[in-house]
Amino acid sequence: MKKRILLTYAMYGNGHRAIAEYIESYFKSQDPELEILAIDILKYSTPILGSLSQKVTDFLLLKFPLGWTMMYKSFDNKLNSAIASKQSLGLFKNKRMKKIITDFNPDMTISTHFFGSVLIDRLNRTGITHTKLITVVTDYEAHALWLKGYKREQAIVVGDKDEVNYLVKKGVDREKIKPWGIPINPITSDDFEVEKAIKHYGFKGNRPICLFFGGGGNGGTHSLPYIRYIIKSNLNIDFIYVAGKNEAAKNKVDKWIKQYKCKNIKTFGFVTNVPELLQICDFVVTKPGGAQTTESLYFKRPVIMINSSGGQEIANYKYFVKNGYGRRFRTPFTFNRYMREISENPSIIAQMQNNMANNDNNHAMEKLYKLATNILKEDD
Repeated sequence: MKKRILLTYAMYGNGHRAIAEYIESYFKSQDPELEILAIDILKYSTPILGSLSQKVTDFLLLKFPLGWTMMYKSFDNKLNSAIASKQSLGLFKNKRMKKIITDFNPDMTISTHFFGSVLIDRLNRTGITHTKLITVVTDYEAHALWLKGYKREQAIVVGDKDEVNYLVKKGVDREKIKPWGIPINPITSDDFEVEKAIKHYGFKGNRPICLFFGGGGNGGTHSLPYIRYIIKSNLNIDFIYVAGKNEAAKNKVDKWIKQYKCKNIKTFGFVTNVPELLQICDFVVTKPGGAQTTESLYFKRPVIMINSSGGQEIANYKYFVKNGYGRRFRTPFTFNRYMREISENPSIIAQMQNNMANNDNNHAMEKLYKLATNILKEDD
């Protein structure tokens, strides 16, 4: 009999969806017979409340990171997280949400957002579903909101090994904690030629290449002062600037490139070949989101982090800094000064790459798949 796996995420940012999509892709590649349904639970939430919560979160993340950090910390305790979890259930108490889950009748649910874990735990406790539950924490810290159903979950996957003792102190069974890293599985081609690709982008390959993620989405402009410093500095580094869907940001950068007669930056809007770009670059500039930094770690590309949205992203940049995988800068001036150091001494990047070589998080997806299939076999 075919096994059914439900993947739940919530579109507060893109990271939760990205990890869910990686899991879906990998699991299907390993077993095409698996029935997998991936859903954004926000699509099935109470219309006004769900949309409002998403807009408020996006606003705080993009425009008011200090406010987001204060809110994040205020709920990082047993009492407030319990209140928040209970309130979140109100977002999904509707027939449509219940029907899509019960109709699919999953044998297992893998959740990449705590709302999904809270919802499935509630449905299990009330006898509406009888699904195994694995929670995948998509940042390098397990906030209290991720832990509401840990006594009844089969496992909780975390990105940082240092999280184990912290979670045990919180009452989580050590056997349930899987410190494997955030599971991703970028699609790459076996016959991909790095040198050929470098030339394709107009670079000679004689100096470091930096992949600069600067779009910020939803009209975000926080990265623009950083890239403007780069354009004006004429560093001995080649840059690929990706604006994503932020057309305004790309237009401004293109204007500055022309104004300052810059020759070492190529700009792009929305791209679908991030794994290719990560293979040809030497290091990355980005905000410390869980998915994007993990993709960089997968390819052993050091990360220079800017524009933290606060909250969970604080833990993300601390993880990379403490392990020697990257640096974080709060101002364009200090960022540009460090970029100049890299320009004059590329061995700085080489040392970070050596540090990353010792990281084994690339096996997180394989371990998650083995865990899931072993749990499913127990029911046979």
